[in-house]
Amino acid sequence: MGKPAARITDSVAHPLPPKLAPGPGSPNVLIGGLPAWRGMRLAAVGALQSAKQAADTAIKLAESATQAASGTPGFPAAKAAEEATKASVAASMGSLITSSAGGADIHICSTPLPIPPHGPGVVIDGSATVLINGLPACFMGCTILEAVGPTNKIVMGCTTVLIG
Repeated sequence: MGKPAARITDSVAHPLPPKLAPGPGSPNVLIGGLPAWRGMRLAAVGALQSAKQAADTAIKLAESATQAASGTPGFPAAKAAEEATKASVAASMGSLITSSAGGADIHICSTPLPIPPHGPGVVIDGSATVLINGLPACFMGCTILEAVGPTNKIVMGCTTVLIG
């Protein structure tokens, strides 16, 4: 059974913003009167996931160093290094996601890590069989890989159009 098709402004799991945006969504495919949301080409997902895993590891190492320095004179420096690492990772992953999206719609998540915000993200598990403008169609339950922080999910779609 198919799942409800995703469109610009459909709900996502993260609270800020709570909707798919800015997109732009398909320029010529409307679902329920809204532009269809399109994911990244599945062949390009592996490289992006590998980079994300390395980025997450760098952040975890920086957080561990800060935790280890807690209560010591080195804590302020460790905390500053952690925040610098997070900012650097957010910038590099944001740039990588934007440049490797290949025309896929980009969701900008402003949910804080606490700092910096999660940033740009793309759907990495869109439909393998339904394409919109040559890109995988997205649906409720699809995963959005964001620059930093945990993955996001599309939690709402158009129930009168099912994909899959």
